[in-house]
Amino acid sequence: MAARGAARRSGTEVDLLDPKPVERMRAFIIKFLYFAIWAGIVYCLLKYAMPLFMPFVVAFVIAFMLKPLINLIAAKTPLGRRSSAIILLVVLYAGLGTLLTFVSIRIVVWLGGWFSNLPALYSGAVEPAVSQVGRAFEALFAGLGPDVRSFLDLASENLSSAVSSLVSGVSSSAIDLVAGVAGRVPWIVAGTLICIIASFFFVVDYYNITSFLVRQLPQRGRHLLFVIKDYVVGTLFRFGRAYLLLMTLTFVEVSAGLLILRVPSAFLIALVTAVVDIVPVLGTGTIMIPWALYSLITGNYFLGIGLAVLYLIITVVRQTLEPRVVGAQIGLYPLLTLICMFIGAQLFGFWGLFGFPITLVVLVHLNRIGEINLFNTGAPKDPTPPPPKPLGKQ
Repeated sequence: MAARGAARRSGTEVDLLDPKPVERMRAFIIKFLYFAIWAGIVYCLLKYAMPLFMPFVVAFVIAFMLKPLINLIAAKTPLGRRSSAIILLVVLYAGLGTLLTFVSIRIVVWLGGWFSNLPALYSGAVEPAVSQVGRAFEALFAGLGPDVRSFLDLASENLSSAVSSLVSGVSSSAIDLVAGVAGRVPWIVAGTLICIIASFFFVVDYYNITSFLVRQLPQRGRHLLFVIKDYVVGTLFRFGRAYLLLMTLTFVEVSAGLLILRVPSAFLIALVTAVVDIVPVLGTGTIMIPWALYSLITGNYFLGIGLAVLYLIITVVRQTLEPRVVGAQIGLYPLLTLICMFIGAQLFGFWGLFGFPITLVVLVHLNRIGEINLFNTGAPKDPTPPPPKPLGKQ
């Protein structure tokens, strides 16, 4: 017994003095700190340095997207690559400028007509509705006791002051927002001009610029860059297909709802709503909520309640299906897709909503093909022990 106890104590001492767990813990801490430092560097670059280089990034993306068409035109026509690139870029910017000018004029004309109709709208719809509600409350208060009426009058005064404060705060915030946007207009114009000029340099000397940048990387870095490029192009295509499916679903829902509510130009409104729904900051609420409130104020309760119900249905369906559809198209589990979209939107806004899931997909792909080793993707082992052999059988 004493010998067995000594052996057990000896084994415990050997386990305590075994350097392997300490080495594994040290390796884990070093690896964690390494990736944490890199994550901090990438975050600072994307958060603070990327806006400074955004015109050049957009110009490079334009050149990359036009590269196949430029090569095709240069191969099928006597024009050289330089001439084809310049002509195609001029046509692109001319078309975009014409489209933006047309849309801007339409928006300005629509806003002018809407603002000019505001006095008639107030006198013909809002003021009668408010007067009707006031008369209904007066009739209700007439049958109440003096104490209750004094309490309701005080509550009405408090509510009016609260609404006035809210309107004043919203007005001041709107003025600050307009002033901030107006102050950034020169920078936006300058950034747009720099982007246009840089895009001409990128499309003309695309191969020279990219070759110079690639030569600055080591051999493994070049290989990894081309692997990421090939996979990201396919991922972006699948990502766009996923959101095209969501846009189509929103278009069908809005079209069906507006047809049931007997709204004219239902398909055009549904198309605009589906496009706006892709933008996370806006969404369908930008169109549906003001429209429903306006319909209720003007007395069109059928349309107002119908639009509110339609908005709720679209929101529930979108929030339920978006992680599943996007995850199925890009190969991510829906819960991981939802987590990445939420964290990305919180950290980087609109771009993080799309960039985080794509980044995770690329990392998973690189880990799967063995280019990097971030996490273990093997199947978990069954923790259930095997059944014992029956007695009498060897």
